[in-house]
Amino acid sequence: MLVEEISVSDLTLSNEGGFGLIEVVISMSLLGLLAVSFIPVLLNSWKDTSANTTIATATQIVNEQIEGARAVRSALATTPSCQDVISFLGVTLPPVIDPRGVTLLPKWSATSCPNNYPGVVRAQVSVTRQGNIKPVASAITMIFVKSAV
Repeated sequence: MLVEEISVSDLTLSNEGGFGLIEVVISMSLLGLLAVSFIPVLLNSWKDTSANTTIATATQIVNEQIEGARAVRSALATTPSCQDVISFLGVTLPPVIDPRGVTLLPKWSATSCPNNYPGVVRAQVSVTRQGNIKPVASAITMIFVKSAV
């Protein structure tokens, strides 16, 4: 029987390429620091998105109300009368709840009929948050009227 000799140099462990525990811990801590640094940015963008949602909803309400005021007229009339417009603007508008749950209150400002006809009626609609007097969105429009009645 032939026995081979084994040398000590043949028994050394090979140097495997890979990450050790220390490298993994350091990389995880760096990733954690990076994530923590982005938290304020994420919170601010979340707040901005919420505010923009409310503003967009309020602007949509204003546009719908203005289009409604411009379209109001008697059954046989081609243009609205001042009485038609004033009646439309006198209706109390229901509150609207936006996708975030904020209650928005649309409101028309008081207006009067023109002295001469044909003329225009100045109408202003604004939308405020419930419990706040500062408008979130508002707009003024001029509505052509042909007669008083």
